[in-house]
Amino acid sequence: MKTITLTDEAYERLKSWKTESSESFSKVVLKVIPKKGTAADMEDAFECLKPLTAAEAGEVLSTFAWANDWNRAADAWASDEKGDEHAS
Repeated sequence: MKTITLTDEAYERLKSWKTESSESFSKVVLKVIPKKGTAADMEDAFECLKPLTAAEAGEVLSTFAWANDWNRAADAWASDEKGDEHAS
């Protein structure tokens, strides 16, 4: 058993993860914070996954394409919707 000190903000954040009032903070930490691992651990975990279907693989690829679309990126130097120039 160890004693730790938390800021009020950290305490409230941890407390918000409790699903029942009787749940201990130790159980919350073990539930929410993953065990520190290595790249080899991650590779082992990936090897346990079933292969993606063609539809799932297509969804992953389209999500990556959407996330990497630079045309969607906000231009800090462009006018906003009201036509006002952004201040520099």
